[in-house]
Amino acid sequence: MKKGISIILAVILGLSLIMASGMAVAETTEPKTLTVAGGSMDGSMDPAGFALSTWNLFARMCSLPLLSFNASGEEVMGAAESYTVSDDQLTWTFTLRADGKWSDGSDVTAADFVNTIQRALDPENSESIYAEMLYGLVGAQEANKGTGAMDAVGATATDDHTLVFQLTQPCPYFTKLLSLPVFYPSKVGVATNENKTWYKDPATNLCNGAFMLTEYVQDQYYTVARNPYYFDAANVKLDTIVNRSILDTQSTIAAYESGEVQACSGLPDYVETQYAGSKELTIWNMLTTTAILPNVDVEPLNNEKVREAIGLALNRQAICASMGTNYEPSYTWVPKYMLSNVGDKFFSEEETPFTEDAAKAQTLLAEAGYPGGANFPVLSYTYPSSDKDAILAQAIQAQLKAVLGIDITLVAQETEVYNATKREGTFQLLRYNWTADFNDPINYLALYTSDSSLNYVHMKDAAYDEAIAASNAATDPAERNAYLHTAQKILINDNFYVIPISTMHYIGLCKENVTGITYNDKGELIYTYCDIN
Repeated sequence: MKKGISIILAVILGLSLIMASGMAVAETTEPKTLTVAGGSMDGSMDPAGFALSTWNLFARMCSLPLLSFNASGEEVMGAAESYTVSDDQLTWTFTLRADGKWSDGSDVTAADFVNTIQRALDPENSESIYAEMLYGLVGAQEANKGTGAMDAVGATATDDHTLVFQLTQPCPYFTKLLSLPVFYPSKVGVATNENKTWYKDPATNLCNGAFMLTEYVQDQYYTVARNPYYFDAANVKLDTIVNRSILDTQSTIAAYESGEVQACSGLPDYVETQYAGSKELTIWNMLTTTAILPNVDVEPLNNEKVREAIGLALNRQAICASMGTNYEPSYTWVPKYMLSNVGDKFFSEEETPFTEDAAKAQTLLAEAGYPGGANFPVLSYTYPSSDKDAILAQAIQAQLKAVLGIDITLVAQETEVYNATKREGTFQLLRYNWTADFNDPINYLALYTSDSSLNYVHMKDAAYDEAIAASNAATDPAERNAYLHTAQKILINDNFYVIPISTMHYIGLCKENVTGITYNDKGELIYTYCDIN
């Protein structure tokens, strides 16, 4: 009997150990899911399409460019393992990683990079907002305008792992351009311009980054999972990331505090005070500028004195104070915290900004034929519908009335409508915000050349075009910097084609058990090696 009891106890003990072991395995293999609060799912995930904020966050998780830059501005090789540059600086040859794979296990090839470029340049079907940024490639402008052959474009795959770019002239910031969507890969034969929604389907939205798309629900959320074919998948800790589209800050904060999301950003200033001293609080300077765009095709905004009067009449400090302590005045279009190409100063510190002057603004308006605002037409100010943009709009409206005696009607529009208004140019005054695609002043200044599709103010200034062209031709950093400053002076101080208002630092929250978040050179969050402890 004793022997029987011993056997029974041994069996029970063994079962207990097995159960305990099973529980331990379950605990250690439980999927790690990070839920983040994103903004509007506007635009597309197609690098050759209308790539806006949705693309930006998605790309940081799921797409691997040829190379990128870390928070210190140092190059980090990505889909490429190396590159060489010819002595004349016109030929750039990139060798792709031998272990680069798409999320279906197929090889990432040089032709996949060419695929994006050619689709972006397609004169008939392209919806790219960055096609002009490819014009530094031989034959790219001609192909985009329909006057040249696509196979003559200076982006060629000499074999599966060799990608060659041929430039029209030396470009000292070419590696920075590789941050643009149009230089990312998209799978040949899968990502096409004929299928406008391929990126919404996980079966066709193939990814070469650390994560891959598994679910997409328009205007609600999308989910990405660890990509088993990513070259460094062994060091990726998270199993899935869910990006929830939450449009207002109060709902975002509520979702964070309830634990529905573990990370969020773009929060109001009181969060900075509320979480002061907390490890959950994250603060970083973004390369961003908010401005008013006056449509120069509209009277009386075609008069530079009127535009300058509006620019000088605004009290930016008061405007920013009404919006929150994370906002600060901006007197340049190039972001306040963007580094110069020479030395260690900020680009903005090398300039003499304009000075706000209510009395001069009134004089200018009178000289334009509207003393005290008399007979000035009622203009509309169009802005995307959000809490902060509403505060900004009301502050601008009140100040222009108080200082210049002019009336401004406010037009709030949902994101898609606002984007259409912006593209079509059917506005008078427009709230406009630009966050750096790459860390160089040209990213901001090239927007307003005469042939830029992003020139929403419709300005055509020969002197400005010449300054930008000269900066692109200059190989000496100091000379190039000087031309860029000349261009910004023409844009802002001399003509007020763009009326800068503010810049800001971003406020975010992240649960303490979430670790490993890093930043790139633009201050954006990178989740590649994030973990949940």
